[in-house]
Amino acid sequence: MALCRDTSTHYSFLVHAFKVLQEIQLKTQNKITRESFMKFFFNLCFFLTLSAQASIQNIATRYHDTLDLNAISRGTLMTRSEEGGYIEMPIVKSDIKTVVTGQIARTVISQTFKNESKHWLEAMYLFPLPNNSAVDQMRMLIGDRVIEGQIKEKQEAKKTYEKAKTSGKRAALVEQHRPNIFNTSVSNIPPNGDVVIEIEYQESLAFRDAQFTIRIPTAITPRYSPRPPTDFVIDNEVSDGWSMLPGESPQSLPMKSDLTTPNNNHTLEIILNPGFQLEKVESPYHEIISTPIQEDSISVKLVNGMTRADRDFVLNWKPQSNIDPSIAFYSEQGKNDRFGLMTLLPPTIKSSEIMPREVTFIIDTSGSMSGQSIVAARRSLMTGINLLSPGDTFNIIEFNDSAYPLFKKPQSYNPETLSKAMDLLLGLEASGGTNMLPAVDIALATEHDPNRFQQIVFITDGSVSNEDEVFHNIHFNLGKKRFFTVGIGSAPNSFFMEESARAGRGTYTYIAEEKEAEQVMKNLFRKISKPALTDIKIIGQGIYEVTPDLIPDLYQEEPLMVAMKLSPSIKDIQVTGRLGGQAFSKNIDLSNLKDRGGIEIDWARKKIGEWQRTLFKGTPKTKVRKEVLELALKHHLVSPYTSLVAVDVTPIRPGDEDLKSNSVTPTKPKGLKIKMNKTATGYEMILLVGIILTFLSWLMISREKVAT
Repeated sequence: MALCRDTSTHYSFLVHAFKVLQEIQLKTQNKITRESFMKFFFNLCFFLTLSAQASIQNIATRYHDTLDLNAISRGTLMTRSEEGGYIEMPIVKSDIKTVVTGQIARTVISQTFKNESKHWLEAMYLFPLPNNSAVDQMRMLIGDRVIEGQIKEKQEAKKTYEKAKTSGKRAALVEQHRPNIFNTSVSNIPPNGDVVIEIEYQESLAFRDAQFTIRIPTAITPRYSPRPPTDFVIDNEVSDGWSMLPGESPQSLPMKSDLTTPNNNHTLEIILNPGFQLEKVESPYHEIISTPIQEDSISVKLVNGMTRADRDFVLNWKPQSNIDPSIAFYSEQGKNDRFGLMTLLPPTIKSSEIMPREVTFIIDTSGSMSGQSIVAARRSLMTGINLLSPGDTFNIIEFNDSAYPLFKKPQSYNPETLSKAMDLLLGLEASGGTNMLPAVDIALATEHDPNRFQQIVFITDGSVSNEDEVFHNIHFNLGKKRFFTVGIGSAPNSFFMEESARAGRGTYTYIAEEKEAEQVMKNLFRKISKPALTDIKIIGQGIYEVTPDLIPDLYQEEPLMVAMKLSPSIKDIQVTGRLGGQAFSKNIDLSNLKDRGGIEIDWARKKIGEWQRTLFKGTPKTKVRKEVLELALKHHLVSPYTSLVAVDVTPIRPGDEDLKSNSVTPTKPKGLKIKMNKTATGYEMILLVGIILTFLSWLMISREKVAT
């Protein structure tokens, strides 16, 4: 059956059908009676109405029977259905424990699942992680069995897993699909058996905006995959471009309301060992209890013990005012090399000279921004516009399926242009897909005024699957512009926010709720109005393989974080650059280094990220794969080319029993109101049009009978 892509196409289809019937009647020289003609058209409309109802029923049925990958909103154990879809298993308990030591955070995510069926199961466990996380450990517990994961090349690990699965052995496979999305496949889970999956990862934290912050993702906003436009889709599959994982065909997202979805609660504990006295510990989105457990250590837990896993957990902590953590250096002696991690917060200088700016705001009004996100985005945009000065120029580009600039080119900031901007702002609503490339290209193509700072402020949740295309365009078309991102919502795509800002030599920030918008935007504009530290170089005898090799510009209260290898004879290093037109230099004494765990893994993860970043800069894939594979195997890390695999050597599933499945409804991110997507909206519209035309046809037939 042909399913139309949008409302106008549905209407055109029916009008065209009506005209065809009229033409048939004329060509047959009115041999078909008017009543017969109207009956035929009535049946056509009635058929379309039933087809639309069946399509909607198909969505609902598929939603209850199989899990849509787009709907994954936290770690989810899924099984494959007999039809090839995915079916979710119930989560019994989920626990997150993080230990922060200095700038290194080590997290163990433990989720307990129960197979309440009488069948053997193969499952797939999807979960979000920080985009800079280094996943190096996996343990699977099924009953009293503990299975440790080993790192292998991805295809080899997959073959090992598949062989164990078909042999009836317990096995697990952890793979990376994106820098912030991983999945675990689990085979041969016994009937009425429990499964505990533990994923362990590490990340480095920075002193940024006068505080340390850790973000633990527990929710994912669905992604959008742009597709070439078509008039009709002849397919029984429901498809509109929303997609969770690369390589998966886009599917619909028929989310249920919060009232009918399970809580999927989790516990959380963070142990802070910062190495200094704390002035403040707070979580902006969750109620917490902070308890001292020993000198300079604090345990942070949720007030109610558990909470709904529908938004990222964020924890901020500030040192006491007499402590200056702006310089830190940690090192670790590895098996063959010594590794270092340096953090430096450059000083802020006062500058009376403020060049006029050309600010282009890009605002995302796609469907994933529905609910609280679009409200926060409107407030953010309004605040940003109000922070402009009379000498500035600006433009606004709205985008969803397409891009819509307010002006053909940036206009002077004055009462007239401000009025037009406010008119646009008040009419912004969330709908459609997230096709951000046209908007980004329009902003980057703006002719440069050498007498102005050109700044692009991108307000979005980043819910796209084609991040690399966006990074590529920013990198090659940036010129002298600077690209800043504002992440919106309870679960923004932090990988997109941070990497696009890096490619655009800008910075990033987050706004989860409307009440934060004004202050966050003020902080951002204050930061980007100050001179940046540029031309940064790390100099020293005995340092090598520094990452990043090309250090981006740093803005006020932005940390410089550099990982490196060190020679045994290293004594000091020097950081140089330009700050507000003045030379900047800072010496760091390394003569009394003490070992700190996790520095080697941190260096390896940063190096892998840097190699992956070179893909959108034009480095051949074969070269990137070779370098990343070598690093990941050596340092036991999951990467795009390596996986963790664990196999229990003892077969457990009888050869005459098949693998079956179970299901549960997912939880959507907090504040997200996902309307019926484009394809589903088509079903609603064709249903409505079909009902109306069916009624009109019946009315015309009735009048024809009365007249005769």
